[in-house]
Amino acid sequence: MAPTAIEEAVRGIPEVENEYEVIVTKKGEVDDILLRIELVPGKERESEMILSRLKDQLRIKTNLGYRIKVVPFGSLPRFELKAKRFKDLRKRA
Repeated sequence: MAPTAIEEAVRGIPEVENEYEVIVTKKGEVDDILLRIELVPGKERESEMILSRLKDQLRIKTNLGYRIKVVPFGSLPRFELKAKRFKDLRKRA
């Protein structure tokens, strides 16, 4: 997973707010990647089209599948550092 590629995909869709959060967990043997995003206010009715475009860009840039959850505008923490946007909750062996 390339944090820079995820950031490029998110920021490349103007209807998606710049704040986002990536949470990686393990489901059995497979990594589960949840991308939490906010939509620009007023774009909620276009969410299906926006999510489709974002999923396409993520697949092109990272070759990974993501679950994407739209959260209310202003609910994500505002981060100054890239590293805080990424939460790796997989258990280490």
